[in-house]
Amino acid sequence: MDMFDWGGWAVAIGSGLIGAALVWGLSASARPTAVRKGHVCYLTYGWPVKCLAISLVPFAILFVYAMAHAPARQIAMAFVVTVAFLAITIFVNYQIFFVKFGYDRNKIYFSSPFLRNASVPWDHLEFVGHSHLVQADYMEVSGIGRIWCSSFLNGYDELGLFLERKADALLTPGS
Repeated sequence: MDMFDWGGWAVAIGSGLIGAALVWGLSASARPTAVRKGHVCYLTYGWPVKCLAISLVPFAILFVYAMAHAPARQIAMAFVVTVAFLAITIFVNYQIFFVKFGYDRNKIYFSSPFLRNASVPWDHLEFVGHSHLVQADYMEVSGIGRIWCSSFLNGYDELGLFLERKADALLTPGS
């Protein structure tokens, strides 16, 4: 008798490889440049990311259904998993479909259902960081709050180069 369940290992390894390929594909689908409207560069998500976000919704419904039919001894675990998946689904779809972010040489432009429209000068930028939990970069901007910047965004690379130049200009004396 074999000590290892090779079928279980194959499924786990296969799932990991599929997940890694999906993330790579989504990152590769992002264009390096932003969409330009006038002088403003807008970071947008492409159709592959939007399709993934939409596909999370039926899975979230399936999770709720499965939780409702879970055995009594598993209901607490099913509840935690379902709430976590629902939170992720809502956050991802909100960020992709309802949050708009753009910039030019002078200002940061932001729009969301909660904040409405805001535009603030670049000197309101307080911090740029990375969240390991969300796997995305972010900017803390006074008057706006936290702006999430995923590597799946069209224009993510261009924003990174712009921020490097902007930081150099802000930190160099006499500029």
